[in-house]
Amino acid sequence: MAEQYSDILILGTDLAGLITGAFLAKRGLAVTVLNFDKDVSLEKKNIQPNLITHLESRLFKSILGRLSILDHELNIVSRLEVPYQAVLPRHRIDVFRDRERLYRELKREFPQDFENVKAFYETMDHFDATLDAEKLQELILPKGLRARWRFKKFVKTTGLDQRVSDLVARLGADREVQAFFEGQLKLLSKTHSENPFTYQIAKSLSNENCVLFEVKGGIGHLKKLFLDKIEAYNGRVKNEAQVEKVEFEKRRVKGVQLGGFEGMIGCRYALWNDEIRGLTQFLPKTWRTRRLRARIEGVKPRFYHFSIQYQLDPNVIPMGMRENVILIGDPEVELTGTNYLHLNVYHPAQNDPDGQAFLTVSYLLDAERLHEPSSYFDEIHGRIAQSLKRLMPFSDGRIRLHFPLEGKASESSETLFSMEKSDFEIFRENATANPIYEVHPKDFGGLFPLSHRTPYKNLLLTSPELLAALGFEGKFLLGLKTIDEIWNEVEVGRRKAIKQRKVE
Repeated sequence: MAEQYSDILILGTDLAGLITGAFLAKRGLAVTVLNFDKDVSLEKKNIQPNLITHLESRLFKSILGRLSILDHELNIVSRLEVPYQAVLPRHRIDVFRDRERLYRELKREFPQDFENVKAFYETMDHFDATLDAEKLQELILPKGLRARWRFKKFVKTTGLDQRVSDLVARLGADREVQAFFEGQLKLLSKTHSENPFTYQIAKSLSNENCVLFEVKGGIGHLKKLFLDKIEAYNGRVKNEAQVEKVEFEKRRVKGVQLGGFEGMIGCRYALWNDEIRGLTQFLPKTWRTRRLRARIEGVKPRFYHFSIQYQLDPNVIPMGMRENVILIGDPEVELTGTNYLHLNVYHPAQNDPDGQAFLTVSYLLDAERLHEPSSYFDEIHGRIAQSLKRLMPFSDGRIRLHFPLEGKASESSETLFSMEKSDFEIFRENATANPIYEVHPKDFGGLFPLSHRTPYKNLLLTSPELLAALGFEGKFLLGLKTIDEIWNEVEVGRRKAIKQRKVE
């Protein structure tokens, strides 16, 4: 018999599952979140890209309203007038939210190609404005033959299968123009495709969707907001949870066996809310899971975002440099490694006695580089330091690497056997939390290789890979779709129980 029981058991802390958990906890279901880490808001765990989109979307605002999340609870989120700045060898562009101001920037920097660039933006805006987003949200991740037929018909009639290759080819011969767009897409997208669909770019670059928000302290603080809501509605959060086994019985998940003295937690529904590849070690090796396993194996990261942090004197930051910078070294070379950097300047509270600022630098590397030795990354970080000196000429001697540091003493060094992770362990874990998935879709539906349903009736997927092509909007949407799936079944069960009582 299970020592504990929960209606909803959430394994992992991706945003989609936390949104689901907060709603269902508010509706009276018992919710337990298993956080595999110590704390989602730890400082070092949040040294990673902290820009998110779609916080002004109708979808996200409805989530905040229905969970009674007030404006003062969102003080960790800063709305940027200039979301980011693109710096290329011969150009510097402030990417304003206001289209007219952006057009003036582009006309100054790319006078010969301006009309084509402007037409490209207008095409993105028009495509995004005319698409019935609510209908797409309703039809996506179809279940059953009829639903799949409706989804395919919607894709065909709305032109979602249109790709951007022809549009990009007309942008002009200047490689820096194309690198400017490619760099933006790499910053904002969670998928990599050699020839993406127009919709993918429209969701990133159209007038409304290009609004970016900076989460102070990192993405973990936004997750913490929903974790706090779950606990406020009498849910539970177990940090540093170690899952030893997922118990299956026929076509259902019976519960989860935890390590140590935690015992087993039985559940009515289980949500796998972490990287999808982690699920395979717990799935039974049966014919029932063969297809799911094959699909999971097909979802692989192409790149990882690696992030380091410097501490610097704010006075060395050049006039006009924005809080977020896309730094492109050579537009003719692939935008990875030290050739493509995302810089984020973070200023602590005004009353900070040190008066220092922090500069987080993120870069893309092939996924196979994840487990390279620290010496490999030291060489990369040395080249990054040289790029920063060129960008900030007066920073010599006034900027120092803050994270990761090789052989840095643990915070609990007074113990004989420290349980704290080293900087480079956390550095790699941060990277695995920020993958860019490679997709080769034949059509628009191929962007979503996995469904949130599984062969087990009460095991649902809210993993970040499912709707990665939609960015943060995909996380919000997946959370709401999962709520509907579970709540509809709960309501059916209640009605059956009431009917049975009346009969008796």
